[in-house]
Amino acid sequence: MFENKSIQTEVQAALWKEFEIFRVIRALQLRTIAYRCGISKNQGVEPFSVLIALVFLTFLGKSVHHFVSHCRNSLFDLGGKDVFYRLSTRTSINWRRFMMDISLRVIKHFKSFSSWQQRVLVIDDTVIPKAGKKIEEVSWVFDHSKGKSVKGFSAVVLGWSDRSSFVPVDFALQRSSRKVFNQSTETEMDKRMLAWHRRQEAVKDKPTLVKEMLKRAKQKGLDAGAVLFDSWYCTPKLVSSIFHEIGYDVIAMLKTTPTLTVVLNGKVYSTKRLWECVVPALKKETVTIGKDRVFVSSTNAFFGETLVKLVFCQPSEKSKSKKPIILLSTDTSLTSAKIIETYGQRWAVEVLFKEAKSKLFFGKNQSRSFEANICFLTLSLVRFIILSYMERINGDFRHKGSLYEGLRYEVEELNILAFMEKFINQLLSIIDGAKETFAFFMDKLTGIQEMVRHSIQNLLFQRCET
Repeated sequence: MFENKSIQTEVQAALWKEFEIFRVIRALQLRTIAYRCGISKNQGVEPFSVLIALVFLTFLGKSVHHFVSHCRNSLFDLGGKDVFYRLSTRTSINWRRFMMDISLRVIKHFKSFSSWQQRVLVIDDTVIPKAGKKIEEVSWVFDHSKGKSVKGFSAVVLGWSDRSSFVPVDFALQRSSRKVFNQSTETEMDKRMLAWHRRQEAVKDKPTLVKEMLKRAKQKGLDAGAVLFDSWYCTPKLVSSIFHEIGYDVIAMLKTTPTLTVVLNGKVYSTKRLWECVVPALKKETVTIGKDRVFVSSTNAFFGETLVKLVFCQPSEKSKSKKPIILLSTDTSLTSAKIIETYGQRWAVEVLFKEAKSKLFFGKNQSRSFEANICFLTLSLVRFIILSYMERINGDFRHKGSLYEGLRYEVEELNILAFMEKFINQLLSIIDGAKETFAFFMDKLTGIQEMVRHSIQNLLFQRCET
């Protein structure tokens, strides 16, 4: 009899050696990290297989429903779609730690390729629209790109960059006070659960979420030359907290308004009046940014209780798309050109949002559960981390779309090979069963043959006697 299990084990071992995505899973020790974060087996299907299948979904371009209906018996022996949703809604899994541990492991590989000043932390948020009527914790949030409020969440993301790669480290979902449906319809849970704490942070304001994420990053030993964010987060209170309490320098864009003020030479100026009262008297220099020339001037001032360096940037050619901006840095020793160059790294988070939403299913799941939304958002960012890691170790700094396509074809090839492996096993099983059936019929045929031969011999013998 053929040893089907031995053949299947050999085929699976060959797949893990041959395909790059499996090598990445092994290099990042995803199974160990998953176990530490509570993704362990209680009963039924092994949850790590379900987790890896969920990571593969986006590379196949399939939904959970389609995967369960057509692909679930290819790469893994999984159950129905309830297996996937049970994992995504488990309240004991520490999805934040899962993502952070993977990020820190990847960043550890990248650190040797960059200096301390090149490493920055980037903060930004994006709106995740939701069309469902009874999605937990969903609210009306303002979408600046559309200029109106939409139903959904606001995802505040913290990422790490060293100019060459961007790695998301942490995120938090935030909602407004304008909830879409009544709180009483939501799931009640034990307050000791990790999921309950994620629900509680959803009602906090964005500056509070930012401080909590940066504190966690600091506790994990994540060093960076500065924290970057846009003008929405640039307030005296938040800048002071990050610089004095947490211990990171800040480089940010300053909002030009009549209400936001700085103190310069003992006088209070609104950021809007700085262009009229202060900038004309400052010495200007020309800095080239890409293909554009920018007139730059700088001075030191107090932003709240923090001494900062203000950098005024004016495009040499006036246009609607190129407006004057003010940059702020808590490190006053940096040159204006260095501050501008460093702040340019903030654009990496915009690339993350664009690619994650368009290709990595970021915010595209249709589950009503808040825990499931946390799970699928985490997995989307983990996919981006895997792509960033593969991009860096391969020395391929092209657009991640090429890596995405490569992984998609690789997973499709895995799917075909897995189907072939299962077909061969089924064929071997059929042959094994057929051997017994054929042996039974052969015994019967042999018996009949002996009976016929014996009858013929008897008949001939009788005739000979007569």
